[in-house]
Amino acid sequence: MSHSASSEPAHPLSLHAPGHVGLLLGNEAIVRGAIEAGVGFASGYPGTPSSEVTDTFAQLAKRTGLVFEYSVNEKIALEMAFAASLAGARAITAMKHLGLMVAGDPLSTIPYVGVRGGMVVVSAGDPGCNTSPNEQDQRWLGPMLHLPILDPATPQDALEMTRLAFDLSERSMLPVLLRITTRVAHTRAAVRFGVLGKREVRGFERDPRRLVPVPAHARLLRLEIPKRLAIAQDFVEGLVRVEGDGPNLILAAGAPAATCGDLLQEAGLADQVMLATLGGVHPLPEQALLRLIARADTVLVVEELSPFLEDAVTALAARNGVRVAVLGKRSGHLPEPFEYTPEILERALSKAFGFGFRRVAVAEPAPVSAALPSRPPVLCAGCPHRASYHAARAAFPDGQLYFSDIGCYTLGFGPPLDTADALLCMGAGFTLAAGVARTTGQRTVGFLGDSTFFHSGLPALLNAVKEDVNMVAVVLDNGVTAMTGFQESPAAELEDGKIARRASIAEVARALGAKHVETVDPLTDLAGAILAFERARDAKGVSVIVCEHPCPIWESHVTRAQSAPAYRVDPDRCATCGRGSCGMRCELSVSQGHERHMARSRALEARGRDEPASAWPEPVAPCATHCPLGLCVQGYAGHIAAGQYAQALELIMSRLPLPDSVCRVCHKPCEDVCVRAAQDGPVAINDLKRFVMDWAATQASTTYAPPMEPDHGRRVAIVGAGPAGLAAAHDLRRRGYEVTIFDAEAEPGGLLRYGIPRFRLPPEVLQRDVDRVLALGVTFHGNRTLGKDVDLAGLLDAHAAVFLAVGAQAPVRLDLESQPGAPPAIDALAYLEQARIGACTPARRVVVIGGGNAAVDAARVARRFGGEQVVIAYRRGREQMPAIATEILAAVEEGIELRTHVQAVALVSGGVQLARTEAGSPDASGRPRPQVTEGIADTLAADLVIAATGQSPVLDGLDLARTGSGALRVDGSTAATSHPRLFAGGDLAGGARTVTEAIAWGLRAAWGIDRSLRGTAAADRRPPPPRTGAWPYPATRRVHFHRADHVARREPPHLAPAERVTGFAEVAGTLTEAQARSEAARCSACGMCGNCRSCIDLFGCPAFHLVDGRVAIDAALCNGCGACVAFCPNGAIRPAESEA
Repeated sequence: MSHSASSEPAHPLSLHAPGHVGLLLGNEAIVRGAIEAGVGFASGYPGTPSSEVTDTFAQLAKRTGLVFEYSVNEKIALEMAFAASLAGARAITAMKHLGLMVAGDPLSTIPYVGVRGGMVVVSAGDPGCNTSPNEQDQRWLGPMLHLPILDPATPQDALEMTRLAFDLSERSMLPVLLRITTRVAHTRAAVRFGVLGKREVRGFERDPRRLVPVPAHARLLRLEIPKRLAIAQDFVEGLVRVEGDGPNLILAAGAPAATCGDLLQEAGLADQVMLATLGGVHPLPEQALLRLIARADTVLVVEELSPFLEDAVTALAARNGVRVAVLGKRSGHLPEPFEYTPEILERALSKAFGFGFRRVAVAEPAPVSAALPSRPPVLCAGCPHRASYHAARAAFPDGQLYFSDIGCYTLGFGPPLDTADALLCMGAGFTLAAGVARTTGQRTVGFLGDSTFFHSGLPALLNAVKEDVNMVAVVLDNGVTAMTGFQESPAAELEDGKIARRASIAEVARALGAKHVETVDPLTDLAGAILAFERARDAKGVSVIVCEHPCPIWESHVTRAQSAPAYRVDPDRCATCGRGSCGMRCELSVSQGHERHMARSRALEARGRDEPASAWPEPVAPCATHCPLGLCVQGYAGHIAAGQYAQALELIMSRLPLPDSVCRVCHKPCEDVCVRAAQDGPVAINDLKRFVMDWAATQASTTYAPPMEPDHGRRVAIVGAGPAGLAAAHDLRRRGYEVTIFDAEAEPGGLLRYGIPRFRLPPEVLQRDVDRVLALGVTFHGNRTLGKDVDLAGLLDAHAAVFLAVGAQAPVRLDLESQPGAPPAIDALAYLEQARIGACTPARRVVVIGGGNAAVDAARVARRFGGEQVVIAYRRGREQMPAIATEILAAVEEGIELRTHVQAVALVSGGVQLARTEAGSPDASGRPRPQVTEGIADTLAADLVIAATGQSPVLDGLDLARTGSGALRVDGSTAATSHPRLFAGGDLAGGARTVTEAIAWGLRAAWGIDRSLRGTAAADRRPPPPRTGAWPYPATRRVHFHRADHVARREPPHLAPAERVTGFAEVAGTLTEAQARSEAARCSACGMCGNCRSCIDLFGCPAFHLVDGRVAIDAALCNGCGACVAFCPNGAIRPAESEA
């Protein structure tokens, strides 16, 4: 924007005060020198170390009427200054050394055309790469482009040389390059003011032969350049300052010249050596140099970067027959790279001339009590770029390639943001991303700032659109050019103290042809930013995301707005595991991948308007409190989402002794209470577990070994090798017990082996679980029936405790009238055992009576053994069937008919008579008890009837206390019976008869046995999961829960129904890795987690720090932006003024 005069007070640099001494930066001295020269136009592009030049001109323009602009880029800045020169005004433009290359095209032609009003180009070099990716010695542009170059050594030199540069430019008709370096630009020193010059604009004069350099004209203009350079050479002859005397000569230019002078003065050697400071380095002041080197025995050339002067002086001496030793970089006295410190120059002077230097004594600093922490440059607290990078990392996968931009954006490099895989120059964030995408086929991400977008990103984006590059172009628009000093951005301006947008980057992107363009505010809508990045991730071609939020520091400065209250960390929630009070906290360490999943999940959660972030999550997720095993579902889902399958496996196997079986036959109560169920379907929790276990089965070596306590010699017997018995054996062995299992069957597994068909649970899968249990050192004795082959009293004599886990062995018989010619009837488990060994008699028409898993399994087996008409008859409705819902659906898909609200009343010739039922009074389960209505509903033709109406435990010979219903009296927490050393669980204890509930009984029994034998201190080191409904927190589910993302549930592949019924191949497949990670990412992580430092590990806001290992917020740094609140997994961040 151009600036004109205002009624503001005069700027100190514009005062007419000849002889006044001010304390100025070198950059400010340049501005004063330009004013004294009567400059009429100033332009530039900010860039350290030149920024104060343009910033000061911007301040002056408001007060003096000087025409000034922050140009969109350096090329435009230089062209504007040249245009002002052609209009007869003295003009100056300023930029850093990198920007001069951007302006190289016009800069190379201007010396041909020539200037009218004096034109000075200030280009600030950066020896040492303090703020730049390269050093770059611009002095070589002098001979290459025919430019006079002045090289001031001090701020006073900067003022005087700037003033003189305008005279030199007008005399030679050449633009003059005022080459400063960081040390001169940023040194503050006393500077004496001169007389203010008169500003004038003489107007544009037509001269096509000179001003239109077509080739014919250019060739003629080229012939004029030597004359112009000769004028410049005469001029610079007067810019050599010589101090001291003697046979030794130091030829120096720029900042090192001043340092050499200080060193000589300090050492008392100023009168023993000549120090010649060259103000002009191109053209060389050859006559002055010849006079100097002719008097010297040795010449040390002191200059930073390349041996530009050293080579020129060596050549000059050789051409003129002057024999003198020229020392410098070529001789090894001085290094070529980086800025020269006094120590470097001392060594060079000592080596060249044999000088000794006396260092001034400096008091030793006081010792510090501890090492100061490393403080690398970071984005400011509240910076919207941090939220943008965080959102991108939440959306894009691991291994995503990011290409960055110069400026604040480079601070995305390195942990924790890690969003800079390559960086080149302004605008290259887009071109690097495009080039890599076109070469590799990968979808890449390129970042640019808003100023860079207009500087050099426009053509880069247009080129990407033209080539339909597979990339995401991200513009981080904070409304200002921040890192170089908060200069204005082309996209925003101030109107009446308020920030106003004057250009829409999104509209520009659309005008360039980008079809997918979105604008988001990541600081106030982190969820929206994440989803926008995800849409861009999944799109094709060029996607443009504009992240728009004002720089908070600049905003507060220009609007004088008060920052929001700071936040604090609630220590009761931060890094707190909600399961910890139950002894269920895992032993995993903090993992950034898992943290990123949790943070993303929390950010995408849409809270109630009046609900504070800290009200959620609950201590324990509903899926965990409803899981009989209390598994940390959100933990292993988070690790799957992060691709950390070994960690997910550890979380599963540390609490689940039979994971391969459970992930195939679980009744999935966790999914029934998943908070996403009402929105877009519950997370496929069991399928995720299946993915991990199938992954583990493919690994060459064991991926998880449970921790084991040392053996202590106590022996425990377990009767029954079903889920409860195997689980108890596994846990007791881990507790150091010698464990022996006795079972009536030949192989362990119980119901898992003998009652579940292989198309649901393949034998080799079950065997993996069994082998893991036996591998711990558990002894198994098969074909040992309790009361026949095994005597309970004998077991108690030989063991410290006995756990009875014999299951429900006796089928509940159907009390049905059986008429002559009635079809044969068999109970479901006997039928399934026949099927297991291939001994089933095929039946074309089969009726299965019952509604549990055994009924559904038997019906599906019957289809595979030739059943053409298979019917399940159940006395309640389908929604009340206790079988797993997905298995019921599978049965229907396989052609099995469901007859509900019917009850078998008689087996008749060729079939089964059914009566209709209606709901009666509730039974013990709380469900309405079915009552048979009058009359026969139907008669189903049948060749075989399978009864699946339940099993009951055999309690004969057990002299133990019973309940009123005749069941064993068993402690629900410890599995203890009325006998002090006899424990029972599973089906013997009653309750829900599911595999996971049986395993939970086994774990409780192992704990109860351990408590009784070794005491609570030893046993409670690993307590069992709380019983469902017994967690210390209410198992609630927020009815208003809503996620900002809507993602359909991923389903694993299944065999086609027609293929299923032809054999016993496993029906359900496994999620692919991509499906599993995507499905796991749907998990909302709705319980509190102790393995979290997301604020530090992922966000990196400097307001966060650790105090005694706990996360805290520095209220002095926090500006209350609230970005951290949006993603804190535990809801632990809240306003500082609120009470805990």
